[in-house]
Amino acid sequence: MRRLRRLLGIAIIVGLLSGCAAPMAPTGDIASQPGGAEGRTKVTIFVGMGTGTDPDQIKAQEELAAKFNSSHERIEVEFLIVPHEQAGERFLAMTAGGNAPQLVGPNGVSTVAQFFDSWADVTTFIEAENFDTSDFYGPAVELNHYPDKTVGLPLGLFPSFIFYNKDMFDAAGIDYPTHDYNDPSWNLDKLRDIAMELTLDVNGNNAKSPDFDASKIVQWGFDDSWTDARGFLTRFGAPNVGRPTTEDYKTAVVNSEEWVYGLDWLNRAVWEDHFVPDATVQQERDAAGVDPFGSNQVAMFYSHTWFMAEGLVDLPFEYDFAPAPFNQKGQRIARIHADTFTIPKNAHNQEAAWEVLKWLTAPEQIVDVCLIYGCIPARRSVEMEFSKRLAEHYPNVDLDVIFAAIDYLDNPNHESFVPEWGRINDVLNNNFSAVYLGPIDAQAVLDRTNQEVQQILDEYWARQ
Repeated sequence: MRRLRRLLGIAIIVGLLSGCAAPMAPTGDIASQPGGAEGRTKVTIFVGMGTGTDPDQIKAQEELAAKFNSSHERIEVEFLIVPHEQAGERFLAMTAGGNAPQLVGPNGVSTVAQFFDSWADVTTFIEAENFDTSDFYGPAVELNHYPDKTVGLPLGLFPSFIFYNKDMFDAAGIDYPTHDYNDPSWNLDKLRDIAMELTLDVNGNNAKSPDFDASKIVQWGFDDSWTDARGFLTRFGAPNVGRPTTEDYKTAVVNSEEWVYGLDWLNRAVWEDHFVPDATVQQERDAAGVDPFGSNQVAMFYSHTWFMAEGLVDLPFEYDFAPAPFNQKGQRIARIHADTFTIPKNAHNQEAAWEVLKWLTAPEQIVDVCLIYGCIPARRSVEMEFSKRLAEHYPNVDLDVIFAAIDYLDNPNHESFVPEWGRINDVLNNNFSAVYLGPIDAQAVLDRTNQEVQQILDEYWARQ
């Protein structure tokens, strides 16, 4: 399950191997580059950092390569599939050995961040041909743009929203959450209110009842446990949204007013209002191999479109989708995951890689590519076509909720680059997870976390 989409130990590997190979300048004309069959320029697409390694996906990628190769005389594409647990180390070894692949992907924002110094800046290619990015969702373009470079073209998006159990709402006699993104009444207070009504103890008392027994809960109103600290707190509207530092990456802002509010909101939801399950419940579910929504114990589960393929299978209840609520500041922020293909900065044949990247993300291919990887195509022009295909699999839900969420993505993103990405996220998550273990002082927790993150940043900048 794609819970946090992180590679174990990557931060250590990056530290050991970064700088081992000098960057290579963009290479010359495509036709002059050797490596492929019959004198074609070879473009190896490295797959394994994220999705793409399942047998069905491997077959589909082979068919995609055959389609490209049959229609191009000068470039030959080959997919290199690497097991996920080996992908990070294998990629860095290839890079250090001067044999970097031409493209890597599909990469999420977190993978881009973990290997940030490895990627080429595609701005030169975009500007050289005045490449038109207007068909891509604007926020998707922004996710690939950093202060010093643009790492790729948008491929696919994984918007987030609420999956809700209609049967639980019906049994409680509660109206379903609105699907209208313009309805200001759907906010955190409203979510809390109905989540408490949907939280039941063994005797059927809800969390608002004076007879409610918090030690014997059998149904919870809300769950957003399949994310990390940055992912949960991004919705509360801090100036740096999902990034724990200032824009120059030099100052920690973990204890911002908004993040303290958010952590306290979660603390009260678990330990005072009791509509969010604690660590014990989560661990029992994990041990049973059951996801929060599929357990039939959670009325509203917050997650992304990637959950649909793995979580909306043979459910014993009716369900639908609702938007993320407005936060305490009157903002709606719906975190997002996004995939792209990146070009390693010391790869040969970068011009050919750029041509393949454009082809993969072109309107003619992007729907088929995203069907392989389970993402929402990042182009507006194919939204209707993709919606029709999606409706074949999910005929009784409001798919407009999914596409509308894209306009409310978190930027800076909760998976975006910061120096020492792995170390900082570990500190954040280790401290954040305490909220599920017992009542906490949110201000004290984030003050302490901020000091730890600042120390990491100071050490990083002292080395530069």
